[in-house]
Amino acid sequence: MENLDLKVQDLYLKYFGGYLGVDMVSFETNDSIAILGKSMSGKTSLLRCIAGLEKYEGIITSNAQNLAFTFDLNSLKKNKSAKDNIAYPLVLRKETNIDDKVLNIAKRFKIQDILDLPISKLTDAEKRLVILSRTFVRDADLYLLDDPLKDVENREEYFKILMDVIKDKKVIYATTNVDEALSFKNILCMAYKKAIGFGTKEEILLRPKTIDVLKLFGDIKTVNIELKKDGDKYYIEYENIKYDVKAPISDIYLNREVVFVLDDKKPKLDMYFDKSTEYIISRA
Repeated sequence: MENLDLKVQDLYLKYFGGYLGVDMVSFETNDSIAILGKSMSGKTSLLRCIAGLEKYEGIITSNAQNLAFTFDLNSLKKNKSAKDNIAYPLVLRKETNIDDKVLNIAKRFKIQDILDLPISKLTDAEKRLVILSRTFVRDADLYLLDDPLKDVENREEYFKILMDVIKDKKVIYATTNVDEALSFKNILCMAYKKAIGFGTKEEILLRPKTIDVLKLFGDIKTVNIELKKDGDKYYIEYENIKYDVKAPISDIYLNREVVFVLDDKKPKLDMYFDKSTEYIISRA
């Protein structure tokens, strides 16, 4: 597919029993993206909604009609060989040259030597590569990849292989790995089942909505400091040094502790957050 048109608006999913899956997520894209978030952040639920596997509230529109999804390890048929599992979507569609297609994709993921083994004899890493091979053995408009290299040994090596496989395809790549996410032009950041940032890395980090956005990209150090005002100027005092800061949205933060990011052991003066909500206050 040359041009992807995917729009997600106010997506909300609550599973049976009250477990929240996705909480009012909105974004749109015309190209491949990465979804970056820690475990339980809502990545899988979002992908499942896009794949049409869940009954959700909100709106999803897309010109991608033929989707391929990387299901979890339990989706593999344990009594079948790796070859049979990879071939399954081709058999369903009654395609031709199935053996050749299975062998070709297996070679790309370097698992041609285990094709005749039953799934029950494979390691979790090998099973992940079988799932990837099954996903890409057929053509699709959009590939939904849910942490596809989890459990895979030599992850960096296989990520390079995967990036070569998808170079001419449209994918949504969900991952906990920052380096992998940064290989995509645009990144959707997720935390607490919400979308907390979307755009290029530079756009996201220049104007993060919350501290959680920064935490996704690496360890950060923060400090709580009381915000003060002298005349029409705001300032803080940190380690006996006075710093002028840019104006916050409202004076309601005066004489209260707000959260500053430390940059080279000094407060970052154009980026500080409400202590109670951790939402950004400054808009530099």
